[in-house]
Amino acid sequence: MSVRTRVFSDVRLSAGDGLRLPAEEAHHLFKVLRARAGETIEVVDGAGRLFLAELGEGREAVVVEEGSGPADEGAVTLYQAVPKGRHMDLVVEKATELGVGAIVPLSTEHGVVRLDRSDGKVERWRRVALAAARQSRRLRVPEVREAVPFAEAVEEVGAAGVLLHNGRDLPPLESAVGDGAVSLFVGPEGGFGEGELDLAAKKGVGLASIGPFRLRSETAGMVAVARACAALGSTARNFERRP
Repeated sequence: MSVRTRVFSDVRLSAGDGLRLPAEEAHHLFKVLRARAGETIEVVDGAGRLFLAELGEGREAVVVEEGSGPADEGAVTLYQAVPKGRHMDLVVEKATELGVGAIVPLSTEHGVVRLDRSDGKVERWRRVALAAARQSRRLRVPEVREAVPFAEAVEEVGAAGVLLHNGRDLPPLESAVGDGAVSLFVGPEGGFGEGELDLAAKKGVGLASIGPFRLRSETAGMVAVARACAALGSTARNFERRP
C-alpha cells in the first residue's frame, strides 16, 4: 500500500494491544488493497483515538503506538430530506468528507421519497459513510440514523436547529451557528410546507440562508455542512505522529 490505510475499530486500544480487525475492514485491506502481513496501518479506536498497528496473519494486528492530531468533534448534524435516485449517497459521502457528525434522513410534507426499514437504504448509506471516513482520514464515522418525520425531528432538536430557507432577509448560516453543536434542516425540492415552517418556529428552530440562489436539495445539504463545519472549526485533519 503506497498510502497508509486507515481502519476503524469499536474497541478502545492501547499501545501493545492485539487487535482483531472487523470483518469488513479486513476484507477491504486484504482483498481490495492487497495488504500483506508486516505492513503498517492506521487504526481509529472506539474512543476516536488514532494508532499505528502492524498487520499479522488473517484478521490479526498489533498496536504499535498512539498518534496525535486535532479532535474530530463532528458537531454538525444534517437532517436531510431524501432526494430522488442515488443522490443521497452523494450527500452522505460528501458530508462525511466535510466533517459532519451525524446524518438523519428526513420525512417531509413535500418529500417524494418514502423510506422503509426493509429497503436497505440506510445500511447502504452507513457503508458509504464508512468508506468516505476512511478515504478522508477522519477520526470518526458519522452516525447514519433511521429516517424520522419532520415533526419528531424539530421536537427533539429545538433551539439547536437551523432550517435552511430561501426566504428574503434571512441571516447567513454562519451567523446562526453558535459555539456548540448545531443541527441543520435541508428540505426537499419542493421546499418545506407552511405548516412545517410554523412548527419549526414554535419549537425554536432558527431560519438561515446559504445564498440567493435556489439549490437542489442534495447541493444545499453539502453546502450547509461545509459552511457550518468551517464556522465551527470542526473539519477533520490529517494524522500527525507524535515527536
